[in-house]
Amino acid sequence: MSLVSTGCDSAIDRAIPAPQTETSTSPELVKEATEFGGWVLPENAKILLVRKEIVRDTDYLMAVEMSPANLAWMLEKSGFTAAFMRWSPTPADTTIAGPDLASSPNVQLAQDVFQSPEGVGMFRNVLVDERNAETRIAHIAFRQA
Repeated sequence: MSLVSTGCDSAIDRAIPAPQTETSTSPELVKEATEFGGWVLPENAKILLVRKEIVRDTDYLMAVEMSPANLAWMLEKSGFTAAFMRWSPTPADTTIAGPDLASSPNVQLAQDVFQSPEGVGMFRNVLVDERNAETRIAHIAFRQA
C-alpha cells in the first residue's frame, strides 16, 4: 500500500513486508528452533508442528505432545523455571497444531526471558494443554525481545 500526502509531489511507501513463514515437522526445522530457544526436547516427544516466522525478527512456534514426566524433564533441561498459572483460553488464543484449547480441561501458561549464546534476547512462552492424565501438549513460542 502506498500513501500520497496532499500537496506533496512524492509518495511515501508504507508497505509492510509480508511475513515469511516455514512450517513443517522436519528434523532440520526442529533443530533450528530448539537451538534458537535454548530448548531440549525429550527423545520420544511427538512433534506436531514447528513454524518459523520472519517479519522484522525471527520467531519460532512449536507444538509438541508428551507425557507429564517428559514435560517436567523438558522444562528442567531447558532451564525453564517460570511458575505456571492457570489460563482461560479466549478465541484469540490460537495454536499451530493440536486440539482446540477451548476443549481442554486445564491450560497452564508461563513465560521466561532467555538470552541465547549468540546474545539474542527473547521471551520463551510455554502454554501447556493438560489434555488428560497421560497427555500434555506444549505450545512453545520463542519471540525476540
